[in-house]
Amino acid sequence: MTPLVTVVVPTRDRLPLLREAVASVLMQDWPSWELVVVDDASSDGSAAWVESVGDERVRVIRLDSNVERSAARNRGLAETTAAAVLFLDDDDRLRPSALRKLSAALDRAPEAVAAFGAKEVFDGTGHRKRIPHPRMPLVRSVWEDVMAGWMFVSGQALLRTDAVRNYGGWAEGLAVAEDQDLWLRVPGRRPAALVPGVVLEQRTRPEGAVGADETECAIRTAVVGELHGQDRRRAAQLIEARRHLRAAGAGFEEERCRDATAALVKAARAAPSLLASPIWGPQLLLSAAKGAAAAALPGPAGRWGRRTVKGVRTRLGRNPVEPGVRPIGRADS
Repeated sequence: MTPLVTVVVPTRDRLPLLREAVASVLMQDWPSWELVVVDDASSDGSAAWVESVGDERVRVIRLDSNVERSAARNRGLAETTAAAVLFLDDDDRLRPSALRKLSAALDRAPEAVAAFGAKEVFDGTGHRKRIPHPRMPLVRSVWEDVMAGWMFVSGQALLRTDAVRNYGGWAEGLAVAEDQDLWLRVPGRRPAALVPGVVLEQRTRPEGAVGADETECAIRTAVVGELHGQDRRRAAQLIEARRHLRAAGAGFEEERCRDATAALVKAARAAPSLLASPIWGPQLLLSAAKGAAAAALPGPAGRWGRRTVKGVRTRLGRNPVEPGVRPIGRADS
């Protein structure tokens, strides 16, 4: 019987992590899936290990030469037989209920082109943290939120296969920010289903590859170039808001709370509709309140307060210590 969902996992020389990713798919509490692992010319026996899993729903495509992850994902997409596809990175893990929840959300919203769930970030010390995400199920366009800098990692999103194929799949010419390019092209302004439950456990990663910000800006500039009139002006406002949000994130990291709060205000002025967004609104308001409170205290007292809060979160196991998590500025990470 044809599965309803295909999970595509590109991998290269990361067998210990791949084992965890594959195990998370095997543990799904919903049976109608297939797993396609695309081994991007690994030298660590990854392909042989996948073949040894012994589950007919799991197969491997072995590439003879390295093509990088976007091309590997497209190779897996070409093998997809299901109506929906999820691209899981080889260092992340799906929650056992992930495919059931995401598939059900797509079934309930036939107009939606994708279903996005929440994620939890974890590190090697046992710390984990749920990244802000709407707490109520919603069906809405996320195009403006993405333009302002909000992003999912690929394992959070179940996409209708035909939509991905119709828009040409992953951009193989991009070495970084290829996920942002995909989300702006494929869901675009069409509705997406937002699932409040956590569907993905993401391992913390470095904040960004060299040149990532320049590529992200170029992707958005290209989008703006295809728009006209009010749509073009709106997109430009969202890009301006994104610039201020990134400045706010840097300010908080460097404990410049006054500057960070001012940047948040500028972001809201550039694109006031973000305040009404169920994605950006709560983060903007909460971060601005925290920043204003810290800025109102004398310098040492403000820093002491922020470090105290961080210490409490550390003791509670809710402060992943590896780089890759900002309070605001990149709402996905």
